[in-house]
Amino acid sequence: MPWDEGLTGHAWDIAAIDSKTVRVMAGPGTGKTFALMRRVARLLEAGIDPSMILAVTFTRTAAADLKKSIENLNVHGSDLINARTLHSLCFSVLQEVEALSYLGRFARPIVTFNKSGVLRFEAEPILVDLGNAERFGTKRDKTKRIRAFEAAWARLQCDIPGWPQEPIDHEFHNNLVSWLKFHEAILIGELVPEALRYLRNNPECKALSQYRYVVVDEYQDLNNAEQTLIDLISASADLIIVGDENQSIYGFRFAHPEGIIEFSNQHPDTHDINLIECRRCPQMVVDLANSLILQNHPPGIAPIITAKDDNPAGDIAIVQWASLEQEAQGIADYVNYLIPKFRSK
Repeated sequence: MPWDEGLTGHAWDIAAIDSKTVRVMAGPGTGKTFALMRRVARLLEAGIDPSMILAVTFTRTAAADLKKSIENLNVHGSDLINARTLHSLCFSVLQEVEALSYLGRFARPIVTFNKSGVLRFEAEPILVDLGNAERFGTKRDKTKRIRAFEAAWARLQCDIPGWPQEPIDHEFHNNLVSWLKFHEAILIGELVPEALRYLRNNPECKALSQYRYVVVDEYQDLNNAEQTLIDLISASADLIIVGDENQSIYGFRFAHPEGIIEFSNQHPDTHDINLIECRRCPQMVVDLANSLILQNHPPGIAPIITAKDDNPAGDIAIVQWASLEQEAQGIADYVNYLIPKFRSK
């Protein structure tokens, strides 16, 4: 199918525009991914080498869905497009011999999980080795210090002169990095900022000129370091970012939704496209979403999204449970109730 078949309005603009830098502000259910995939199809049909197209998103699940959507285009070369998370991209950069030699680090991420406020599995030896409780606190205290440094890296606070400010934090940071170097490991939270440090200081690195077209979905979920990395690898490429600050749900992972709002300040030639018509949700659901979203905006702001005219009205059930346990059980019961209905369709 030709890339422009059935495309109209702003969806056609997203797929067809040739501007070097494009920002798409897209509410939920507005067809942004559909339009992005058609943009990729247009590039492939024009004969662009698929290895020169980079499509990135925040989570592995979203990256897998993005890759599947691209391959479903059934356009020659769609299976060769580089679709991945930024962490995956940075891991590949850090695996280069030159990068490891320059940084003095090792691209071997430590696998962890958090239980009762304490880092577990491969991170537990760190908590044991990094000083006694009198110096850096308990295991929970040390976990908080590690998370704080990951947050600082994600927010690029390490670029601020004098960071870290407290002597105890500076000592902990040095001990932590020394431990990671000795054990030939790296924290997940370091992958992006360490790759960013390498790329900034090695302008001839092939990753900086490898891509001609960069497509970024869910830009509002990226943290400051990740958004800065996008700028770096797309400096000589055409860049299109898509997102919506109102859909940012990864604050606990240091997401920087302000980045999409302030994007045009750093990219003065940005071409803006707004998608506000929700094609997926019933009208009552859209009304509820607007009521919630507008709580975060000054009074008098127009609705953020609108329902497509022929969307059904929909049904809304408002339920309140007496406890968190009852809520979890109630939601599970409702999911079990819905499953047979979807299977029969």
